[in-house]
Amino acid sequence: MSKFQVHVASAGSNVVPLVKTLRIVADLGLGEAKGLSDYLRDHAPCVLVAGVSREVADHAAGLLRGAGADVRVEESSLGAPMLLCPEADQRYRWGWLGGPTPVSSHPAPGAAADAGGG
Repeated sequence: MSKFQVHVASAGSNVVPLVKTLRIVADLGLGEAKGLSDYLRDHAPCVLVAGVSREVADHAAGLLRGAGADVRVEESSLGAPMLLCPEADQRYRWGWLGGPTPVSSHPAPGAAADAGGG
């Protein structure tokens, strides 16, 4: 079965609708959605979500378009759902029932220095 991704070419200029949409699409809190909105605005083009069914990708893309973003759905090489997570500078596997869980066991930058000191 083919998997798809949502590519954001431009986040648009309407902050509030985009933040509301990101809260729905990615099940984020207000602060996380605002941070992701800012990231998309500053770093587009980028892939927001990948490794999802065509139906999910089309639905997410439609919501994002409704919020003023310029997006497209394209085929993905990923087999498992992934969500862009700029705060951690890594990607998360999206557990539809359990929330985001880290895919990589690599520590965040600076974590090794913090773990030993104190």
